[in-house]
Amino acid sequence: MSISLDKSQLESLMKSFHILSGIRFVLFDTDFKEIMAYPEDNCTFCKTMKSYPKTRRKCNYADRRSFLECEKQNSLIVYKCHAGLVEAVMPLHENEKTIGYLMFGQITDCPNKEHLYKYAEKLNEKYNLDIQNLNSGINEIPYKEEQRILAAAKIMEACTSYIIYKELIKPEHNKIIESSKLYIEEHLNEEINIELLCCELNVGRTKLYEIFRKNLNMGISKYILYRRMHKAKRLLKTTELPITEIASLVGFSDYNYFSRVYKKFYGKSPRHYRKS
Repeated sequence: MSISLDKSQLESLMKSFHILSGIRFVLFDTDFKEIMAYPEDNCTFCKTMKSYPKTRRKCNYADRRSFLECEKQNSLIVYKCHAGLVEAVMPLHENEKTIGYLMFGQITDCPNKEHLYKYAEKLNEKYNLDIQNLNSGINEIPYKEEQRILAAAKIMEACTSYIIYKELIKPEHNKIIESSKLYIEEHLNEEINIELLCCELNVGRTKLYEIFRKNLNMGISKYILYRRMHKAKRLLKTTELPITEIASLVGFSDYNYFSRVYKKFYGKSPRHYRKS
């Protein structure tokens, strides 16, 4: 799924999380690809792990498994990767659809990091890795006690709500819907040409219909009619304009046709609605 980002605001939020917790904060798309992080680079240990094909596969598999599990549970999960590092992942939902994932990680809950050194030795024996780089990277991995890890997880969970509320991450189709709505509102007094609208938005007709049906549960023609009737109802209620003029303002040149459509929509003719 394509998404649009408010990179400036996201970076500010990720940086604040990192300053507060000392933990790396990462955003992934729905294909499990890292698209933004603070700090930008992985720690030395993880960079070394991901520089070898076989250990990189282990890392990618661990990430993918965590994404699928949090999606299945529809909640934040805290877990340990194959190397024993503590990580947490949380799905980002918009209109009940997953649009990405937030993750923090590359920390340990063991103060002496003994398990990491042992794991690095095993990997070195099996895959002939750069043990010096691995051990150097282990020294850099931050230690966090369990209480602090769970507190950071709660804050990340709150961040997901903030991100969606502030629309820092949005599916690309949202922009198409917003632009379509704006165009339609500005042209309600005219005959709206769908082909012209598609050119304006740089989107195919089939794609536009698909986006409207998937997200608004109606086709674009029905949505245009709905907006015409809604505006007509508001003008009938709040103004003294002649009904023929209101019909024209919402794109109807034939008053009788407008009256029939309005009655079908609201159960009363425009004249009876105004009187009531």
